[in-house]
Amino acid sequence: MPEQLAKAKSHLEAIANAFPDPIFIMGEDGTYLDVIGGSERSLYADGHPLIGKKYHDVLPQEMADRFLKVVQITLKTGRLQEIEYELADEDIEGIDPQNRGTQWYEARIYPVDTDAYGQPAVLWLAINITRRKHMEEQLEAMNKFDPLTNLLNRDFFLGVLDEELKRAQLNSQPLSLIKIDLECFRNVVDTFGHEAGDKAILHAAHALRRTIEDENLGFLARLSCDQFMAALPGVKAVDAFRIAKLAQKNISKQQLEFDGIRTCLTTRAGVTEVRDPGDNAEALFKRVNQAIRDLEGSREITKIA
Repeated sequence: MPEQLAKAKSHLEAIANAFPDPIFIMGEDGTYLDVIGGSERSLYADGHPLIGKKYHDVLPQEMADRFLKVVQITLKTGRLQEIEYELADEDIEGIDPQNRGTQWYEARIYPVDTDAYGQPAVLWLAINITRRKHMEEQLEAMNKFDPLTNLLNRDFFLGVLDEELKRAQLNSQPLSLIKIDLECFRNVVDTFGHEAGDKAILHAAHALRRTIEDENLGFLARLSCDQFMAALPGVKAVDAFRIAKLAQKNISKQQLEFDGIRTCLTTRAGVTEVRDPGDNAEALFKRVNQAIRDLEGSREITKIA
């Protein structure tokens, strides 16, 4: 019987030590009572040096307070708790860092039904989810930004515009909208190909970003292949008109070379502002689009509607 018990204990220890994710046994007072597993060194530092220390001995104050509160809630309710948190190995005193930079973790905490540790304790299973978080961030960026220019895409911009409209109307503040069409785009693509078209779009986006985003004037988006739009909170139409003219000047002043031929990019722009309490995004869009249509056949390239 003793041999069987010893063999069973050896098997359990081997399984526990092979577990890739670490399990911390945490006391009610925030003491690291034991560490099980955590063998995957590409994801976790060795937590054994923490045994006998408390959260407030090794972690930043705010993080230690948060962890201790979770432990105490788990013991009080007797129910599973789940949290996510960011933590860098360098922020933990007393361990040999394995990962550079901040890592994301998901923790599952549950009471331990034993008196072996001399105080109420919980099991804290920590799982490194940094890779998953990075994928989520990439997916979020795909849903938010235009992949070519890294400007806001149409759908996300419309959400931003709705929020800015509500804020402007609530606070009786001005809000202007600028739409800029890259008039020469189709000719560039038809003459020099799609790569040249991408080059023209990137040039225009850079000029617009320098004019609007770098000056913190508002939000900038690419609506479609050759259409850009900016929402300018706190800016009246007369000032937005000047900003649109400057943006158009920045787009056209630098010549681009396609197949040895140098050319300038041409644009048309419509400008409008919130005028009535009932104005919504659709009304503003209609006005800037009408302003651009009114420029057809005219020598002017910018108009307020």
